[in-house]
Amino acid sequence: MEYDRRHWHISKSISVGHILTTLTAMLAAFWFLAQQDTRISNLELNYSHLKASRAEDQARTDRKFEELKTDLRTINAKLDRLIESQSGGY
Repeated sequence: MEYDRRHWHISKSISVGHILTTLTAMLAAFWFLAQQDTRISNLELNYSHLKASRAEDQARTDRKFEELKTDLRTINAKLDRLIESQSGGY
């Protein structure tokens, strides 16, 4: 029986190149996952800061809106007095 190299065969030996390639791929995967963890932590921290900033902005907007409503009430009261004074004089 003659050995034919065209057929598939599996070698039971493991080369140093395969071991190094596998270790390199595993190290790259671990490094990538470690970087992802750092990036996610940074994003969570930024989200917390943005959330606090948004709450401060909302409070500032609410205060300005209340000031505007007070000013409009004052203007309305002055207009009412002006209209009453002009209609009372005629």
